[in-house]
Amino acid sequence: MNRIIILTISASAALLSLAGCQKWEDYNTNPFGVTPELLAADFNDVGAYFPSIQQGIYNNTCQWAWEMQTATNLTADTWCGYMMSANPFQGNINPSTLFLIRGWVGGHWDLTYRDVMSPIFTSIEKQCGEQYPHFYAIAQILRGVAMLRVTDAYGPVVYSKYGQSATGSAFDTQKEAYDHLFKELDEAIATLTKYVEDYPDAKPFQPFDLLNGGDNVRWIKFANSIKLRAAVRISKVDPALAKKMAEEAVSHKHGVLEDGVVAVSGKGWVNPLSTLDDWTDNNMNAEMESILVGYNDPRLPKYFLPAADAAVQAAGFEYKGIRMGINITKKDTYVNHSRLNTQPDGAGIIMTAAEIWFLRAEGALRGWSGMGGTAQSLYEKGVATSFAQWGAGSADDYLKSNNMPAAYVDVYNPANNIPADSPYMNKVSPKWDESASNEIKLQKIITQKWIACFPEGVEAWSEQRRTGYPVLFPVMVNESQGVFKNTDNVKRMTFPESLEWSGQIEEARSKLGGPDNGNTRLWWDTGKANF
Repeated sequence: MNRIIILTISASAALLSLAGCQKWEDYNTNPFGVTPELLAADFNDVGAYFPSIQQGIYNNTCQWAWEMQTATNLTADTWCGYMMSANPFQGNINPSTLFLIRGWVGGHWDLTYRDVMSPIFTSIEKQCGEQYPHFYAIAQILRGVAMLRVTDAYGPVVYSKYGQSATGSAFDTQKEAYDHLFKELDEAIATLTKYVEDYPDAKPFQPFDLLNGGDNVRWIKFANSIKLRAAVRISKVDPALAKKMAEEAVSHKHGVLEDGVVAVSGKGWVNPLSTLDDWTDNNMNAEMESILVGYNDPRLPKYFLPAADAAVQAAGFEYKGIRMGINITKKDTYVNHSRLNTQPDGAGIIMTAAEIWFLRAEGALRGWSGMGGTAQSLYEKGVATSFAQWGAGSADDYLKSNNMPAAYVDVYNPANNIPADSPYMNKVSPKWDESASNEIKLQKIITQKWIACFPEGVEAWSEQRRTGYPVLFPVMVNESQGVFKNTDNVKRMTFPESLEWSGQIEEARSKLGGPDNGNTRLWWDTGKANF
């Protein structure tokens, strides 16, 4: 009984998941007399676990889109201002109206432990720590990016002590989780850097790689980029450590990502966002409409489809989003507002190189060394990199634009309108202004990073909470039973019911530093000014 209970639950669920939804028997049985020795010769004995783990970061191991839908789409994707459903789930008492349904908001936790943490511990860590250290380094990176997403959603997590006897506390505070993340990333970076030096042309992970095409150098860049992402996240609460980690990441001999994306694709991957579009459960958020339409942003048609709503078209709008937290009585009202422009085989984006340029821009703005340019030059590089990623042409004219976000109009209920002079409108343009305050410069950086990170709502939600940008429209309907004001955004997900079943909920809550509700700030979310 000293064993960490969540490990037992997660491991059992992982075995069921792998057997039931990933055709694990193809790897785990021996119908043609394939011996363990032959499996080991091509690294299949350990590599075969990785495809499902990589999909697990996106909460889509089983390719049951409803899992990802409730875990992150109806939560983080909505709260960050990217997406909004026309479907009034649960009688419109749901996360969009600030009611955190336990069985939904706990999904991100449960799925990550089931599909990432458990198989890495039970099947990879024990097999390849010494025998295949380069594979274990990739497992450490995957575990790190997955746990960063989870700790930034909930706060305390089981990470550094996962799988150990519970002689002390099994949970890390968020600070402890970040410390362990940096340690794990540094170990992985060192291992892969040595491996590349010794075997520069080797790509043994390529058959199992859904993120980086088997390119070991790109895995190093990805790890350094995660390190930079985490460093910037803690810049307000631990500026000295943030500066140190960021400068190390960028100055490493292989550096950070500078082009392209890290995204899940191949091996039968089906993008769950495309499935949600097929279900007509996922539309453009009003925040996206206001900013992209106001900026006349060439990425708009890459992200979303024109509205098929006759009333929207009659009012002269081509694209139309849905404001979060409004009174929706039936799905038919807003269902033909703009939907996502996604394809079933479209990659599941985890990180973009554009995001990394914006992180470097913020680092330069904070006076960190070695970011590779001024805040302005790095900001403009981020915009140009995002344009290139989406095939949106040159960013030159856009970066000269003083366009501002547009007022929001609800063609069905004018009470939901947001006028141009509203205090909840974003009031920065794409054009850099060197004479502006650091706070305005940061708002420009974060607003463009928010656009460029699309559709990765988990990351966008974290950055919106850390900085307050972009400014979000308040809800009109508040079902939080007093937890939130209408002007509040959700600050965290509540701990899952599975921790109550395992008897660990009080331990988790003891490390949180506040009530286990959605309005308790995380460690790095100080609620104070950015500069």
